[in-house]
Amino acid sequence: MKNVFPKVLRNIMGGRRGAARLKNSVIHLPDDLIDPTGFLIYSGPEESDVWPAIYITNTLQREFPGKNIVVVCSRRDSDLFNMLRTRPSVHSYEGRPAIPDTFEADSISDGTILIYPYAEVQNDAERVLSGTTCRIRMAPLNHSSSYINLRVKTEAEVYPDMLSEMCSAIGLAYDADWKPSVPNRMEEIVEHKIAPVSGRMLPYIVTTPSAISILEKSRAEIPLRTVSLSGKNSDFDHLDREIKTVIIADASAVITDSDDLWGDACAHCVPVVGIDRSRTFIKWKDREPAGDEEEFAEAWIRLLKKGW
Repeated sequence: MKNVFPKVLRNIMGGRRGAARLKNSVIHLPDDLIDPTGFLIYSGPEESDVWPAIYITNTLQREFPGKNIVVVCSRRDSDLFNMLRTRPSVHSYEGRPAIPDTFEADSISDGTILIYPYAEVQNDAERVLSGTTCRIRMAPLNHSSSYINLRVKTEAEVYPDMLSEMCSAIGLAYDADWKPSVPNRMEEIVEHKIAPVSGRMLPYIVTTPSAISILEKSRAEIPLRTVSLSGKNSDFDHLDREIKTVIIADASAVITDSDDLWGDACAHCVPVVGIDRSRTFIKWKDREPAGDEEEFAEAWIRLLKKGW
């Protein structure tokens, strides 16, 4: 990290109370940032949470070759870290976030930097954030937290720009050209699932039954075969997370009212139209979900006219 010390002094902000372990830790600047023993990346429990964690892990692998990089994530998402150039050491939890039993085997030292790649500290994350000895815990938070002592303010409110600005603030070169890659073995599995007879996978659109019904009511054109990954009539509902993600990554477009499909499409740069009634979809650069059915149908028509 170059020219990092002045920037750290401007950006380091801790909560008033501080988590117990954090209050008792001593940060040695700039050494703890220039030469950390490794990195610990936290990935949250929601399906879209995994993508900020994967994107920041990629940059850390490139910037710190040879350093110990460890990930704590939901067991459901563990195999998605195979989409990185090199798979990091991954420890997974079931259900609510927690420090996995296998965690100590990776010898996480207090010189490891914990990266929390989200703008808000959710209650579920506190058990993990307070359960490590990492002296530095970094995040692009909107507001200060007693669990984060290196809060990097960013102007961006969307991914991956938020991560890029965080890296820039501490002297890291963010890998802006990268996106997750699908392993060859997974491509072969998906081809068999989508076209089990011919083995020839023709273009398709991934959707949810409820989202496609909205477009059908508006008499919108659906020019390709649709593939639903959920619902009682789906042939793919039983598939695991990794295979479903690859199906989305290989799609021509995605039509969804699900944050899960929305996040996967955004992360893999697949054209996507979404309706976000709950206002909870992950915020991604150049992607804006519709708020109601009329906007949703109009967004789909615009995508059809634009093409992909």
